[in-house]
Amino acid sequence: MTQHPKGKTNKARGEETRNKLIEVGLRLFAMNGFNGVSMRSLASEAEVNLATVGYHFGGKQGLYEAVIREIIRFREEIMPSIETAQKQIDRFKSGEISKEEMVAWLFRSQMLGVLSDPITVWGIMLINREMAAPSEVYPLLDKEFFEPSIQSMNIVIQAAMDDDASNTEIMAVSTALIGIVLKFVKSKAFTDRVGWDEMTPERIEELIEILSRRVVALICC
Repeated sequence: MTQHPKGKTNKARGEETRNKLIEVGLRLFAMNGFNGVSMRSLASEAEVNLATVGYHFGGKQGLYEAVIREIIRFREEIMPSIETAQKQIDRFKSGEISKEEMVAWLFRSQMLGVLSDPITVWGIMLINREMAAPSEVYPLLDKEFFEPSIQSMNIVIQAAMDDDASNTEIMAVSTALIGIVLKFVKSKAFTDRVGWDEMTPERIEELIEILSRRVVALICC
């Protein structure tokens, strides 16, 4: 963005403040839920005055919706798109990759999307809250995030399973797969039990390798 010789333009500063509020809002809403976050705490954490939240978003509800839209905007960094999933299916059908490799790709994409970026982890935590206690913006999240994500998963799983697999069976496996991935969003309980200090990139790779083999066995055999 073009800057004024003496510093950032008002527009640039406003956009920077807006993005900071979304980032802070994501973290606070994920940790405390909508009702557990006050306008004052949002302003304090973002280091802005109280009126700034209202100026940019009209209030806490507007900020919450902006946070949800930001999660939706990064959906394809968390879950493969339908187009990307279809390309993997085409590779499988052409013999370029095996069924097992296709399923392992799906699971790996999800695990890396969820665990590789701390910001993404906050997003998944907030999504979990919405699933447990839907808010006014849940229909937006369902249409723009859940539905495309489930569709991309289902077409891969359907391609990997027997032709006579029912829609119920496919949906059950998709849901189970999502559950496995989400279980590691807050991974401290797991890392403590296995003696890991933290979930490093190397540990994530080890975990993905272990679970991929088991997921492939679940879906392909």
